Amino acid sequence: MTPSLASYIAGTLQIAAIVGAVWYGSWWLRRWIVPEFSGALARLAELTIGFALLIISLELVGSVGLLKEVWITAACVVIPLIGAGLGYKFARRDIEPVAAPSVPTWAFLVAVGVASWCVAEWTFPTQLNLDLGMFGGDTTWYHMPAAARFIQDSSIIPLHFTDALRLAVWFYPQNSELMHGALMGLMDSDWISPLFNLLPLGVALLACWCVGRPYGVGPGSLVAGAILLSSGVMIETQPGEGRNDIVCFAFLVAFVAFLINGHQRLAPTSGAVDEKPDENAPLLDKGPLVLAGIAAGIAISIKVSMLAPIGVIFLGMILVSGKGRRLVTTLWLGGSMLIVGGYWYVRAMIYTGGNPVPAVSGGPLHLPQPDQMPLDPRPRFSVAHYITDPGTYRWWFFPRLDDAFGILFPLILIMLAAAAIWLVVKSRNKVVRVIAAAALVTAVVYLFTPLAAAGQEFQPRGFFTNTRYLLPGLLLAAVLLPLIRQLREPGDRAKKTLIFLTAIYGITVLTSPKWYPSYLPGAIFLTLAIVWAPVGLSWLKDNGKAPRSVIVGAVAAIAIIAAIWGRGEEVGYAEKHYTRTTLFLQEGGPQEAYAFTRDLRNKRIALAGSGEIFFGQYGFYGVDRSNHVQYIGQEGPNGTYRLIDNCTEFINTVNEGNYDFIITSDYTQDSPDADYRYPVRAWIADDPAVKEVVAEPDITPQPDYVYKINGKLDPKRCIALDKRDLDPARTEALADQAEAEREAAAEEAAQEQ
Repeated sequence: MTPSLASYIAGTLQIAAIVGAVWYGSWWLRRWIVPEFSGALARLAELTIGFALLIISLELVGSVGLLKEVWITAACVVIPLIGAGLGYKFARRDIEPVAAPSVPTWAFLVAVGVASWCVAEWTFPTQLNLDLGMFGGDTTWYHMPAAARFIQDSSIIPLHFTDALRLAVWFYPQNSELMHGALMGLMDSDWISPLFNLLPLGVALLACWCVGRPYGVGPGSLVAGAILLSSGVMIETQPGEGRNDIVCFAFLVAFVAFLINGHQRLAPTSGAVDEKPDENAPLLDKGPLVLAGIAAGIAISIKVSMLAPIGVIFLGMILVSGKGRRLVTTLWLGGSMLIVGGYWYVRAMIYTGGNPVPAVSGGPLHLPQPDQMPLDPRPRFSVAHYITDPGTYRWWFFPRLDDAFGILFPLILIMLAAAAIWLVVKSRNKVVRVIAAAALVTAVVYLFTPLAAAGQEFQPRGFFTNTRYLLPGLLLAAVLLPLIRQLREPGDRAKKTLIFLTAIYGITVLTSPKWYPSYLPGAIFLTLAIVWAPVGLSWLKDNGKAPRSVIVGAVAAIAIIAAIWGRGEEVGYAEKHYTRTTLFLQEGGPQEAYAFTRDLRNKRIALAGSGEIFFGQYGFYGVDRSNHVQYIGQEGPNGTYRLIDNCTEFINTVNEGNYDFIITSDYTQDSPDADYRYPVRAWIADDPAVKEVVAEPDITPQPDYVYKINGKLDPKRCIALDKRDLDPARTEALADQAEAEREAAAEEAAQEQ
């Protein structure tokens, strides 16, 4: 099942062609939109435009059912080249880029060192997942299944129902999944997916630098941002996974960087301007507004949670723009944001009849939304629910905050909250005040988010991983902190601030995950590609230390090494990933079922049962992702997907799907007292059209089974079963039956031994 060398070479060449076209298009479009940007800021602008070009290209081919290898390549080459043509035609040639304030060499080296450590730290779990596979819960539940389904369907129009939970994840913005899917289509493998998040990590670090760049405190803002990007919750959830928080964080910070740098006026070619921002100057020109809107559009097209900080900043920018400029700000900032980020919200409105965010709620306007059952991965509780319960703080919140942000978490949280409040009250820069206010609003929204402290009451087991919802606000406050006038002027204070932040970073990363010696070569190469080469080559170019041929040769050498190394990783990934099935749902779940389906190809697999069945469903797609996997449920209006509550409809739905296998637990919910506990296994177990091929009777929280479907199941058998289901004692009887079956299987296994 290893992809052929020919397919690898073809995929690599196609990616190279796409990268070349996107770079060329983004360079010329940047020259047109913001010709005054230079250095790191210009590179951030080009990366942002490049991501937008890819997103728009993939959305176009995916919307017309052409999300296939040849059309992906064609769109992602032609559309950026069209952009290059427009940029070449309209870019002004009489503009001199605005130089950034100088930064002390030692501060620059500190920033490079911190960025290098942060990237290297991320490379270890990334390489581990290149060996083992992606096992994160959200990754295997809906991120990667959505990506695989896009390629299987060659379309992004149909909804992919992954479960029957209240969350309706099929309405989440899915541009991250779309990019993963495109890489699958190009490489005939998903081996690049564990590496994907390293690219937005690099963008995020660059964006952090650019926030402080016009004030001469780029090193400070980078180190402050890295404290959070290297935090325990980020290392635990992002590297090597399909989770997409880092992608939207990168472009949230880029959005802020473009707004803060928007003071730079178009300078005549007679000389560049090398000065700190005039905080009383008129607000942003159209170019920076458009670029900021593009970055914001990318962020909201990745996660719904970005609507809070970006929405506050957008409204704030309109308010502070002043009379006569509010319409300009609305049109240029909002228009570019809508073009780049509006696709999934418009798609949701079409399915629901008017609700752009049905996965969240109907809202105060009572917009139409899916009529989902009140089922959640964990019981819903907010942090605010425990505001007066000190025991929960002592036993849950404080230990998990230590895990999430390190032993200095009290200092970090208090410092960032104080920085945001100070900037709202004291900053003379209206843009900075708006962004600081957004950081505070995002933190308050986090406190009342229903899933922030999910878990049984007084046992918020979801608190640690869901501190990700607090990170946008913390990240905004962190990158703004070095901008506080009292911390940067006179210059000696900026030096002390950088040293202080670097010390916090060093103490925080002392609790880093284990660094495996066998992964050191990969860590060095990836850090070279993401940090050292871009920084070093840019410095050589800007200072005239190396001719263009040397720089091009160095980039080509890195690309060739990456291509050679990549083939070995692709082969190893195909042979090894998902062979250690115990890493799926480590506290339980269908381990033998994962092992059984790993080597299946081009099979249609139905899922039915409780959470351990669908939370890890990406494992059922097989090593080459060719299996069509679908959780069995009942579709309804407005994108509704519910559990089927009767045998006859369940059997008919299975028959309609023409499935080869069905994987199920005994019931749809684990607790005998659950309101929506249906005996899905009992509905099919005795049907002569199915044959049990895998049974795990002793697995927790429920046994699971794999059945081979050899023909149409008989819905007439359901008459007696449905009558039994109406019996109030059915739950107890079926539970006793399942327990007896488990005991019999255990005795049989003991006798065999």
